[in-house]
Amino acid sequence: MIISIDGVIVPRERATVSVFDRGFLYGDGLFEILRAWDGALPHLALHLDRLYGSAQELRMRVIDRAALIAHVTSTVAAAPAGDQRVRIIVTRGEGGIADRASSLGPGRTIVIAEPIGDLPREVSLATVEWPLPRRVGPSHKTLAYLDPLWARELAAAAGAGEALRLDADGNAAECATANIFVVAGSTVITPPLDGILPGITRARVLAACAANAISCVERSIPRDDLRTADEIFVTSAIRGVVPVTSLDGQARAAGPLTERLAGWINARPAI
Repeated sequence: MIISIDGVIVPRERATVSVFDRGFLYGDGLFEILRAWDGALPHLALHLDRLYGSAQELRMRVIDRAALIAHVTSTVAAAPAGDQRVRIIVTRGEGGIADRASSLGPGRTIVIAEPIGDLPREVSLATVEWPLPRRVGPSHKTLAYLDPLWARELAAAAGAGEALRLDADGNAAECATANIFVVAGSTVITPPLDGILPGITRARVLAACAANAISCVERSIPRDDLRTADEIFVTSAIRGVVPVTSLDGQARAAGPLTERLAGWINARPAI
């Protein structure tokens, strides 16, 4: 594992932040996770677009983009050969709860690169009673991450590898650490962005569908539509497109459209 803080690579035992940093105290920070393919970062720009978009909306001061890119690339370059999971973290910096957010920072900038182990070729889902709050517009990838972590814990207790969370109306919304898609006939369906994370791989799937004349719509997915769907798959930056082969203990088959999309999205990029 290679760790850098504010552009300086440090050993694991010295990778620390102040207990007064609002990222530690309140989860007041942002993070991104992406894959490095033998040192190459083909999707870094997409992840930074999301990070800086969230920072602007949340009035979080962050180091400039060129400096952050330099931190990421130098950290990945110091990692051993092979594919790496790269985590980028930016915090608000030190400050009290009464301080105006826009008056603080920039805080700490942390990059962690660690080898990717074997990735799952399929996933089991359990619907958990941990709904997303009602919200207009997409959510942000913040350090306040207890909700997804607890959803995963509930899924693990149910014997599943991933949690399916519902929205306030009881529709399938997103997984703890992934976006959800269903296939009905020849149409790919995924929930709209209200209240969920605008996943980078989610966007790549939508683009792949558009480029290949595959019908794809964004609409609410009632729970009954999950049960009758021809295919279900999830997406994330590290795993790519992964078929769901079990939903709430009921076996499901991976389907041809999921396999086709996985072939495009999961393919090793030309480096």
